[in-house]
Amino acid sequence: MLRHIVLLSSLLLLPFASYAQTSSSLASSKERISQVLGQVQDVLDSAAPLDALFDGANASRGSGSASSADPDYARLRQIKDVLSNGTSLDGQAIGPFVFNLQGGDRVSAQVAGLEGFVYAEAEIERTRGKQAAIGNLSDYFNYLDALLKPEPWAGEVRGQISALKASNLPASEKYDRLMDMVKGYTSDLQKQVASSDKSAWIKKARIYEIFPRAYNLAGKREAYGARSESPRFFADFKAKDLQQIKSLGFDAVWTMGIFPIGKRNVSGTGGGSPYSIRDHEALNPDLGAEEEFRAFVARAHSAGLRVIIDFVPNHTSMDSKLLLEHPDCFVNIPANQSNPHSPPYGYFDHYDSNSGRWLWIAHGGYESFGQVSPWIDTAQIDYSNPAMRREMSRIVKSWVLRFGVDGFRVDMAYLVLNSNFSRAWRKAMPPGEFLEQMIAGVKSQYPETGFIAEAYDNWDDLSRVGFDMEYGKNNMNRPGGHWGWYDAMQSRDPGWIREALGRAAFLRWQSGGSGMLDFVGNHDEASPQRAFGDWMFGASFLTLMMPGNLLFYGSQEIGFDKPSSNEPKSIPFNVPVQVDWAHPDQQIKSFYEETFAQAKQLKAELGDCDIEALDPVGAGWAGYILIGENGKKAAVVANPTNRTVSVRIDRPEHGVWASRTLQPLGYALIKL
Repeated sequence: MLRHIVLLSSLLLLPFASYAQTSSSLASSKERISQVLGQVQDVLDSAAPLDALFDGANASRGSGSASSADPDYARLRQIKDVLSNGTSLDGQAIGPFVFNLQGGDRVSAQVAGLEGFVYAEAEIERTRGKQAAIGNLSDYFNYLDALLKPEPWAGEVRGQISALKASNLPASEKYDRLMDMVKGYTSDLQKQVASSDKSAWIKKARIYEIFPRAYNLAGKREAYGARSESPRFFADFKAKDLQQIKSLGFDAVWTMGIFPIGKRNVSGTGGGSPYSIRDHEALNPDLGAEEEFRAFVARAHSAGLRVIIDFVPNHTSMDSKLLLEHPDCFVNIPANQSNPHSPPYGYFDHYDSNSGRWLWIAHGGYESFGQVSPWIDTAQIDYSNPAMRREMSRIVKSWVLRFGVDGFRVDMAYLVLNSNFSRAWRKAMPPGEFLEQMIAGVKSQYPETGFIAEAYDNWDDLSRVGFDMEYGKNNMNRPGGHWGWYDAMQSRDPGWIREALGRAAFLRWQSGGSGMLDFVGNHDEASPQRAFGDWMFGASFLTLMMPGNLLFYGSQEIGFDKPSSNEPKSIPFNVPVQVDWAHPDQQIKSFYEETFAQAKQLKAELGDCDIEALDPVGAGWAGYILIGENGKKAAVVANPTNRTVSVRIDRPEHGVWASRTLQPLGYALIKL
């Protein structure tokens, strides 16, 4: 849900713009230490009625945290913290290591754990030589000791590092032995994650997003000379339709907008926003019955596809089941009983049949420049309320239990982090992050369940609470930097694109923290041809040839685009739209057919790949090398400029040298 686009619009204007981070990592880490070391017994059991609530001021009634989860999941989280998210010592967060190099340069690791340290050191040694970084040796020992100290199971390697520090070996030999030791230990921990992280599939998943209301499956079939068999979407989506998606190289389908939509203050004439949800636990009856969705999930699994659905934690519709039953679970203020129908801005009137009184309920919203901007067809859930947290967690788990769904794309996830929610709504929060409790609760019972955060801020906080993936849209101001994929591609700036490629390469290599979900379009964005213009083909090629995860919006493959006057999405929510499969843009259709085929062939030739960003500073192009598990290599390059450029790839450590001329906005796959 990118209706906060006004807030982000400035990011599209200037290369390397930063999206301001709104909470400090220190405050977040103190909060996590508090929940781990100072847990209190939850006096509200999971079956407690939702009317026995409080406003969050009594922290002793907070619900449990991830540390109360299944022991295997808890240990996996500890390993991931050491690898990527960082640990905390004496209430202080261990941040990304900063290398102070000869000549005064400073280079920050991308994450706080071992993976950030090892990756940055290797890149420094590759580009500047060992001598550039050897002066940090004493700092390395101190950092590693502090990082590992909170975890008792790391005691053995911590002792080995301490013994090496105390030895009389020359500094150069100490450096080499330390790096060998740390790289080996990092690799061992990565292998432990690989063997125990059952939801890691989502970090490599190529996801095909479907908007059922507009997808027009009948029209798609008719375009190929076939017919539909049922008016209900999930009953009509047969094995052959799923196999066709699988044949394009996708691993998962995200069925977006499958819940019943609220009627009060419904937006537009197209059926309303799919994110104004009347019942988070029900299916939209227009799309099918429960047994039909269950059968759809089973058919998808048989076709080799996982199924992802939305979870919308921040808000419901204005006439939702939850609001009608438990208005005290929503952000509200007492209404003027003599004039209840004139609420202040950002609120709406609601009659509470339980108390016989009117309330003013806050619209769901997001903070923008110190004020909350509302979505006027929604109601704001109150996450200072522990019982409400448990209820939403139960609902998420129920979709896995009842239907076997494989993952969730969590809408506007960062809005319900304690720091953001407390600041926006002036609420005292119970201990622990709701999102951490929710993810831990699901994964402890269903460890294969993947979680994707739609987020435009708070990258590290969302990684720490357990998200597998986060949106790769915009830059974020964080230690170690973060360059968003989508905005970099839209910028056409080769330098920005190279930074985004470097960030994407690291996040694909690391295993401890969130991965980045890259895309050139989704249901919130303009069509790729409008967003990127004639650079669409190059931007899409760079994205689709990446190994592993990406998000692709169904209908992009034919160039469909039908925005409304006030909604720039390719498929707007506020007017009726059906994808016209019978009249594709032939140039776009041919491009995607060819690129899907190339990506599949490349995957077959290379298998699982490592990726390394190329760094041709000032050369006017960008790209990356793919290094297959079988030793085969390839390069993907593109020219976002309006001039001809010369591509030169010289990576002797991989035995790679190549050259190519790229025409303006050109792109190429180079077998090496």
